[in-house]
Amino acid sequence: MAEILLVEDEANARKVLSMGLELQGHHVCACASPAEADRQLQTAAFDVVLTDLRMEGRDAGLEVIDMAGKRQPQARVLLLTAYASADTAVTAMKQGAFDYLTKPVSGEELGSAVERALFDAAKNGGVLRQTPQEAEAEEAETAGDMLLGESEAMQRVRERLKRAAKSDFTVLISGESGTGKELAARAVHGWSRRAKGVFIPVHCGAIPEGLFESELFGHRKGAFTGAESDRAGLIESAAGGTLFLDEVGELPLSVQVKLLRVLQEKRVRRVGDDREHDIDVRIIAATNRDLEAEVRQGHFRDDLFFRLNVVPVHMPPLRSRRQDIPLLARAMVRQYSEGRARLSEDCLQELASLPLMGNVRELENLMQRMLALSEGGELDKALLAEMYSGAQSSVQISLQSMQQQGGGLDTWMATIEQQLVDEALAASGGNITRAAEALGVSFRSLRYRLKKGHVSDEEK
Repeated sequence: MAEILLVEDEANARKVLSMGLELQGHHVCACASPAEADRQLQTAAFDVVLTDLRMEGRDAGLEVIDMAGKRQPQARVLLLTAYASADTAVTAMKQGAFDYLTKPVSGEELGSAVERALFDAAKNGGVLRQTPQEAEAEEAETAGDMLLGESEAMQRVRERLKRAAKSDFTVLISGESGTGKELAARAVHGWSRRAKGVFIPVHCGAIPEGLFESELFGHRKGAFTGAESDRAGLIESAAGGTLFLDEVGELPLSVQVKLLRVLQEKRVRRVGDDREHDIDVRIIAATNRDLEAEVRQGHFRDDLFFRLNVVPVHMPPLRSRRQDIPLLARAMVRQYSEGRARLSEDCLQELASLPLMGNVRELENLMQRMLALSEGGELDKALLAEMYSGAQSSVQISLQSMQQQGGGLDTWMATIEQQLVDEALAASGGNITRAAEALGVSFRSLRYRLKKGHVSDEEK
């Protein structure tokens, strides 16, 4: 258990984040402003400070990082932002942030970040109320349980994951965004001989390109500006356990070469170091891309693909196993409400018919929002209708309409692309990472499209 200071000015987000952290066993002190956070930092001790970046119309989260560093240097600070960029990340890290997370953040991502922060504090003389090994032992069962589903597709997935857990071979989990790839990776870890070791998830699409090598491989003091001390990378930090590379297709080619060597030699060299270090770590990777197509196009190394794809596992989309939706929804509501709320039958029937293109992640987000804004008790169809807009894309196109209205194919394709991008950004609340996932493109690809359309990230 950790003492966590949460700083978030948006009431609903504050309530959902608090509830998620408390369900993981932590004690949360929630604040609505940096000023309130400063008062709390002067009166109570915290292990982790979780702060939003944008508050009061400015980057107030950076002020919170500074406050925490002065008031409670033992606390690890996690920055929560919907406006992640390389500049933001570098600034936050230089000011003392331990890590940053891109909104909206899932319960698994947030829980993992907190555990990494606690583990880092323990390694450097802080207090660790629960070791990562203890947390993982508790979590292993949960990860397997949340791979719920009575469908034949999910039964096959669970069986494949259990077989994969018996060896140390690399596993490549494919599937659309939100299908539960990290849950599957956690299940493999929890069922394996490494269950008592750490599980470290890394979202490759969220790491600024200039920080990839330092984050994964570590660095020596003085290797680059800002490298004020030796630091082990995420690969070394996962020693004895599992490193999960989510969206591995986002790795730059230069990093792919070095990762291939790590997999081949079981050794890692930190940036600026002339020595290699032996490692004992299992790699599980995941992607929502067609990596074989990426290999053919020269965007992903074929030798690395074959190294990763020893045990392939495909996570089916929710629309192909609709009979599992009621089971998943009930389990989520029971977990997040601690048994105090339930879904009505008409609500369950409506849920099973929704598009839910964001898959399990979208369903989880929907259940959390319904609980956060409900009065408790029964969650019914009326509340679901209020929370969810199932409106389909307004893009309607035919050859006849194109000829009648004029304009060539390129013009129409550009119009359709812009409309879909606008809809994805609107649905994600302006979060580029989530919009990219909904569109099935990379973060960098969507940013390129936004710049091509002369629309800045800030305007979105």
